[in-house]
Amino acid sequence: MTDDESNKDFVARPLPFWLLWGAPIAIMLSLNFIRPPAEWAIGILSVCFAWMGIGCALNARRCHRRHCYYSSPILLAGAALSLLVGFGFVDFGPFGLMYVTWGVFALVMLTFLPEKLFGKYRGQ
Repeated sequence: MTDDESNKDFVARPLPFWLLWGAPIAIMLSLNFIRPPAEWAIGILSVCFAWMGIGCALNARRCHRRHCYYSSPILLAGAALSLLVGFGFVDFGPFGLMYVTWGVFALVMLTFLPEKLFGKYRGQ
């Protein structure tokens, strides 16, 4: 890792990290407690996934973080899939939205594995 890459990495800086990933995750978790109408919850979930996906895309472009190259499309696909499942265009059963949410988070967690194997930043 070069100093230039680590200085550009939004994950290494508290405010960008909180704004791009911490706040959307906190909002998503709060949906379990505030219980908004279903349409609102679906929209909020989708916007949060898209927000984090865009944050990862920006971070990948900015510092070439390997995890962000993989997690950005997963999160953006999760945003689209949560809308499709939430509004009934795709049916995964009564817990479909929960399956999408946990599946996206599981896949995103797996994207940290290439960092361990090949280095945190592309081109190392």
